[in-house]
Amino acid sequence: MEYIVPYKLTDIDQLHSLVEHRSKFSLDFCELNVFETRQKASDFNLKFNGFTITSMLRGKKIMHLDGFDDFEYVPGETVVAPADTLMRIDFPEAEMRAPTQCTALVIDNSYLSQQVNTINASWKGTRISQPEWKVNPDELIIKNNRALANTSSRLLEVLTSNDPFKEYQADLMLRELVLHMLKLQNLGTLQRDYRSNSNRSPFDAVLNFIVTHLSSDIKIEELCKIACMSKSTFYRAFTDEYGVTPVQLILEERLKFAKSLLSNHQEISIKEVAYAAGFNDPNYFTRVFRKMEGGTPSEFRERL
Repeated sequence: MEYIVPYKLTDIDQLHSLVEHRSKFSLDFCELNVFETRQKASDFNLKFNGFTITSMLRGKKIMHLDGFDDFEYVPGETVVAPADTLMRIDFPEAEMRAPTQCTALVIDNSYLSQQVNTINASWKGTRISQPEWKVNPDELIIKNNRALANTSSRLLEVLTSNDPFKEYQADLMLRELVLHMLKLQNLGTLQRDYRSNSNRSPFDAVLNFIVTHLSSDIKIEELCKIACMSKSTFYRAFTDEYGVTPVQLILEERLKFAKSLLSNHQEISIKEVAYAAGFNDPNYFTRVFRKMEGGTPSEFRERL
């Protein structure tokens, strides 16, 4: 299952190149590029001068980004990168009958700053580790995220249409996309800081309990006791800090652990992975995995 519906492919006689042929759709505050590749290639370089959100639509690429291990980039996944990030790309399977296709949404820097300022001006919560939401230029996101992918899909549909109100619609959707991106960046930064023992958070004991008890039935009441907060205060403070609820974070950590087991322990069955990651019902695990990751656990393992 793919989160984003692929865009129509360019007619063969309209192609300018068989490697990363580009179709461009521009508004005052953003530019959407659709890239298609129809032959095997390696070490193709891309760089954008604005904050960029890319989403994979068809096929498979191998991505090389500084500071990350090389990884397969497949449909449903999103890479968020700051301006001037060098992306080196291989196309090991692309061909005329099976092209790759991805989008690259480049957001104007002043527009991005304006949206972040608007979010902070309307924010009613109280964050402990960082008073304001902000874009972290050093935090790349490589993630299957349904909300981010769905918003990207809707934005692609609007920007490629002839709707006379598309600029207004795109503005609304882009604001939603910026908010999703900020939450993902924030969560990724806080989780990384926790694991590296830097910028300690008052919720570190809660996070430690979650990651060390993933195979158990984690109850919110236990987390409240660890945080020394009432349930309502804990929910509000936790969501303010991380941008997700405790239940959502537990689910994300369980899926992350499950993917690690699927990747590194081929001898473990899907059912055993489900139980080890804290899912009492393997069928429910498969449904959640498909919803959140764009495919079943078996399909995920087959792509490795």
